[in-house]
Amino acid sequence: MTNLESLAPVVAHSEPLAYLEYLAEDISDANKPVVIESAWPLIVNGERWLTVLCTPIKLDYFALGFLYNEGLITSPDDILDLQIGQAPTNYPLRTHKALEGNGVQGETLRRRDEAVIRVEVKNRNLRLPQHRTLASGCGGGITFVDLAATREPVRSSLRVSPGQISDLMARLMAIVADDYRRVGGFHTAGLGVPSLQESDVHQLLVVATDIGRHNTLDKVAGECLARDISMRKAILLTTGRVSAEMLGKAARMQVPVVATLNSPTHLAIELAHEWRITLIGYARGTGMHIYTGWERICTTPPIGRSKHAGSVSAIARASARLKEVVQITTHWVNQRSDTN
Repeated sequence: MTNLESLAPVVAHSEPLAYLEYLAEDISDANKPVVIESAWPLIVNGERWLTVLCTPIKLDYFALGFLYNEGLITSPDDILDLQIGQAPTNYPLRTHKALEGNGVQGETLRRRDEAVIRVEVKNRNLRLPQHRTLASGCGGGITFVDLAATREPVRSSLRVSPGQISDLMARLMAIVADDYRRVGGFHTAGLGVPSLQESDVHQLLVVATDIGRHNTLDKVAGECLARDISMRKAILLTTGRVSAEMLGKAARMQVPVVATLNSPTHLAIELAHEWRITLIGYARGTGMHIYTGWERICTTPPIGRSKHAGSVSAIARASARLKEVVQITTHWVNQRSDTN
């Protein structure tokens, strides 16, 4: 079995469903499987905290990574018990305080036959975050990342070349290529380590798929924690847009380089500057956009000493302007809130 075959994840999908295919003004009958989406209530220490919408694969890793990225645990040792499946008939379900008055009590919470993720942690006095923020886009999940909270800047000696990043992204896409053609409708993330020699094979250590791009990062983090894989000298690869929340998860994982097939948001770029993360967008084929952390990218001549030095300075100036705009906008919003 090759490395790619052993990493290939299982994609939860339906039986083939019939549909009409329109191509070049021609309509024909066709069928294919579709990716499965399911709702999983997350119960922590007996309290129903939130419900996540995700692909029901690697849910144990997802729960572990989600709790870690939200700052509720620091290692797998903080978990006393983690169960995926039906809630026991005698298990008391309690509504978390943040949900009271939101119309989610009653019969919904008293059902015993629903699928659940149940976690018991060592800290019996754990206070679950009160502020509920729905993750942006793609029904990714429910999270409590506070954009105003600080993350520790990433400290890593990792240096990579554009070729190493391109090669790892190509390997990631090769793993799921068949499932994308056959099923589609899901995101993929992976953690890769570049080899010391450009000519050597670069390794993918973890691969995860889900309908939500946020969920794929939680699954990657959870598997790395469970398997004791260091994330500090690795590259995080994703097929999804990198939002501020996505970058917050990467910062929590202490990953120095984040590369996506798509685009980062302006706030993600600003946070990448603050957290010293090399953020790369549109990593397709041999091309890519390097938005931050260019000092980790190995080129000949080095970027800081090449004809692109002016562009690097322009990026820094744009970052300062962006920060000023964000501060002004935040001040204006706060003033509006005070007057309403």
